[in-house]
Amino acid sequence: MPFIESFLTHEEKEKEKELENQQQNPLEDLHVKSEDDNSKDESIDISKHTSLLKETASELLSSTALGLSAIEELKSTMDSIAAAAEESAGAAEESLGAVNEIKENSTQILKLNNKSVLNIQKLEDSIEESSDKIIESSKNMLKIAKSAEDVNEAGEKLKSASLEISQAVNLITKLAKRTSLLALNAAIEATRAKDKGKSFSIMAKEIRELSSKSNNYAHDIKDVVGEIQSYVDDIQTTIIETKNSVEDSSKNATANADSMKEMVRNLNDLVLTVQKSAEEFKILDDEIYKMQQASETIASAAEESAGAVSEVTQTISMQATAFNQSNSAAKMLESLANEIITSNDTKKLTDDLASAAEELSSAIEEIENSMKQSVIALSQIQEAAELSKDDASKNAEIANNANNSVDKVIEIINRVNKNLNKRKEEFKISLETIKQASIDTKENLSTSTEILQKAKKTKKSIKYLKKILRKIELTIVQTAALSINGSVEAMRIGELGEGFSVVSNDIRNLAENSESNLDQINDIVDNLEDETENIIEAVEKMQQLGIKEADDVLVLTYDMEQNAKEIEDNLEIFENISNRLNEIENALEQAKIGADQTVTAAELSLKNVKESKLAADHITNTVEQMAEKVTQLIEIASSIKG
Repeated sequence: MPFIESFLTHEEKEKEKELENQQQNPLEDLHVKSEDDNSKDESIDISKHTSLLKETASELLSSTALGLSAIEELKSTMDSIAAAAEESAGAAEESLGAVNEIKENSTQILKLNNKSVLNIQKLEDSIEESSDKIIESSKNMLKIAKSAEDVNEAGEKLKSASLEISQAVNLITKLAKRTSLLALNAAIEATRAKDKGKSFSIMAKEIRELSSKSNNYAHDIKDVVGEIQSYVDDIQTTIIETKNSVEDSSKNATANADSMKEMVRNLNDLVLTVQKSAEEFKILDDEIYKMQQASETIASAAEESAGAVSEVTQTISMQATAFNQSNSAAKMLESLANEIITSNDTKKLTDDLASAAEELSSAIEEIENSMKQSVIALSQIQEAAELSKDDASKNAEIANNANNSVDKVIEIINRVNKNLNKRKEEFKISLETIKQASIDTKENLSTSTEILQKAKKTKKSIKYLKKILRKIELTIVQTAALSINGSVEAMRIGELGEGFSVVSNDIRNLAENSESNLDQINDIVDNLEDETENIIEAVEKMQQLGIKEADDVLVLTYDMEQNAKEIEDNLEIFENISNRLNEIENALEQAKIGADQTVTAAELSLKNVKESKLAADHITNTVEQMAEKVTQLIEIASSIKG
């Protein structure tokens, strides 16, 4: 700085003071001479007073000029400090805003992380429970399949029994035809016996009618058995399809349950990953908290520095005014020095000198006091700048490290998102499987209803079959009774009835055979009825299991749809976390820029504070020199006054 070079160094000043102390004070010479001359008027050397006063005035003018120059330089450096303080305040505000945004996002991310952990753990339990329900559903389906197998086995027995009935009925039909032929023979024998054979003719006719009825009944039985066989075929075809469908559903359910168990294991790993990201982020959050505290300190320091700058600026204005006053007083001294030679009014002259000295003393005191305030304020600015620089440097370093930590967390969250999306697709397949199982269950229920209806129709047909069999049984009994009556009548008429007796015996034998076959058919029909009851019971059991299965699957579907929604909710949470992490990265970059700007501004402030302190020191030295000159001025005034 130009004005600084005009000042003496401290050592030079000390040497000058020593030299001045060694020299005789000109004012002392004046006093000595006054005493030697023994006369006040004659002892004053007007020329020396004038010279000394001019020299003092000149030095004061020079000091005030240097002081004003130093003030201007101080003002310039303070303007730079003010600009740096403003830049630092702006950077601090921007940095604090960015850090507060980071902290807010950081706090929210930690909350979201914790929420996601709880959600996923809840999802784990829910899917585990759903998996157990699916396993139970699979077992239930196997029970339905077992019932279907029972129906199929009963159907096989029905089919076999119906075939046996058909064979037995065919035999009854044959016996009925033979009985009809024998009845014809009986009619021939009755004709041969003429009047004695009339009773034979009546019996032959009745036997023929009974035989015809048996034949018709046999045909009815065949129709009913055919109908039963048709029902059984339909039941078997449908039940096999149902059994295969249920077994496939059971296999799918088992596979689905295994898949969901694996999903639970993956979700457990996912929880650990999310917890790891939370741990990583907690460390980051702690660092961000440090940044926030440091940013608040920097902002506070910037505010304090701005206040100190304002204070120094005000004192500079006061100092400039005081130096201008000193300059005016020095010029007045210079004018007074010229008046000493011509002035006869010593009192006025000394009063003017005293007034100028007082004005200078007042100005110097004001400058000294304001300089003390300036030095204190400069120290505050320096302390604030050092604090800002230190904290901003730490923030810049934390921002760099935090960016690395954020990158790690982003990588973890991306893995979590990828994992969770994969689970979402797997769960979607599981849910579709359950929905298909629900559809299949409803179809199987509908099918089982159809089977039950056909089984009941079969049961109804069997009842009708038994009714026909009872009619056949009645015709056989009646035929047997007629054959016995024929034998009795043949014995009564003697030789003419021998042929009829033989025919009657044959008819009775055929009736006995028919009865035997009928007993066999009745036994088969009883079994048929039992198996039909078994089918009905098995189908009703299937229905009960199916209804329970349908209800369970409905609940399971709802639960899994909720699980799917929870997965979506968690994906939204992690998308939110990802967005906030990106915002944190951007904010960290802003915070780092702000921190770097703060460091630059603080370094500039420290440089300017150093220069300002040098200027303040020079102003203080100038004021000290001016104070010495004022002291000399007072002594001159005292000497002139005598």
